[in-house]
Amino acid sequence: MSGNEHRQITRDSLFLLADLRIDGVEGEHKVRVRNLSTGGLMADGGPRLQRGSRVWIRLRNIGWIEGTIAWVQ
Repeated sequence: MSGNEHRQITRDSLFLLADLRIDGVEGEHKVRVRNLSTGGLMADGGPRLQRGSRVWIRLRNIGWIEGTIAWVQ
């Protein structure tokens, strides 16, 4: 999907605390998930990340999910 196609996916706004793991970095970091869709999520908090970084996030009642940072602000 292109960036514009991702913008068309329905997102649910929420506020959820989650744990974040970063490839090559020890430990877990707390982040706040702000919205969630089938194509990804937006979270804030934790360390500054680079676009393309591989991460895992643990969502309550779902478990660990692997992803790649698409953008940072």
